[in-house]
Formats: sequence, structure tokens, C-alpha cells
Amino acid sequence: MTAAITAEVEAPIDPKEAAILRAAFECFARYGLRRTSMADIAKGAGMSRPALYLHYAGKDDIFNALVRIHFERSEKSVERVLARPGPAAEILLAAFHAIDGDAVEAMLNSPHADEILSSNSPFTQPAVEAAYARITSHLADWIRQGVAEGRMTLAGLNATADEIARTVMATKFGIKAFATDFADYRAAQARVAAIFGKALSS
Repeated sequence: MTAAITAEVEAPIDPKEAAILRAAFECFARYGLRRTSMADIAKGAGMSRPALYLHYAGKDDIFNALVRIHFERSEKSVERVLARPGPAAEILLAAFHAIDGDAVEAMLNSPHADEILSSNSPFTQPAVEAAYARITSHLADWIRQGVAEGRMTLAGLNATADEIARTVMATKFGIKAFATDFADYRAAQARVAAIFGKALSS
């Protein structure tokens, strides 16, 4: 799990901030949101509780920051993936993995996955909603470019590139609610990518 945590909170975050976020990530995965305390996070970050409160108002504030940073980095990763050549299904699956980063595997493998993933408030942050919208827009642009180049088609789908992109994103995030574990989630992602990839391929 350490590698996943490190990947999620790498530079250019301030070292103290990175230490807090790494410790919080590990605590949330190990204990769940409710049982994690600011004392747990402070201990993991190698600082006192008062020092931790100088950075964050509480554990919800820290969790919000983790989600926000995750989506900001996911957007950049998705842009890189969508710029690659390759079959539509392959690129879509790579984009799904880019959105997830390493965090989703750690969280889905946590015994507290249901509690963590049922917390919706971090995902309603304006910065997170904006990043989600931009990722969706990148996906729509990728589809439009594929259609323009003759590699993809919208024929028979009765939908625009923007509508397809929104549907892909909704499906990608929806399957998390039904996955029994990370392996099941990855398998479902592959099916979704294959279905949309085949539908879009000319």
C-alpha cells in the first residue's frame, strides 16, 4: 500500500503536507473514516496533533484534500493516455486506469471500502466537479477526433460525442458500487471498455 500512497501524494506538494496526506491515506484504508482520529494521522505523519491542526481543520478536511488532489492528477494522466495511438477499447481501459491511479486499488482492498466509497461529500467539492467535467470533456474531444480521422463512428448510437463521454464516465464510476473487490472492479472496467470501444470503432 505504501507505493500507492506515495504515488498519490508525490511532489510538488510541500513535504509536511505530503507526510500528512500519506499518513491519512494509510489510516483511512486501515481503520476507515469513522475510526480514524486526528491523533492517528498526526502520529503517522510524525507530528503533534496541534501541529496537524495548523494544516487541516479535521479529518474530513484531509479526506477532501486527498480526493481533490487525486482528481487533479487523474486529469493530467487521462490527457496523456488519450493522446496515445491504439484501439478504442485499449485506450478507454487505459483512461479508466489513469482516472483511478493507485488509490482505488488500496481503497477497494481495504476492509472499510464500503464506508470510504459511500462518502459523497468530497466528490461534490467544486474543484473535484470541475476536474470530473474536464476529464469528460477530454474524452469527448478524443471521440470527436477519432470520428474526424475515420477511426471511430457515432453511426447507430443516436448520441453526440459529449453524450457518449458522459455515459462512459457515469458507467465507469457506477460499476464501483457493484464490485465485490478490486479484481472484480477491474474485470468490469475491461468489459465496459470493450463494449464502448466496439460501439465506437468504425
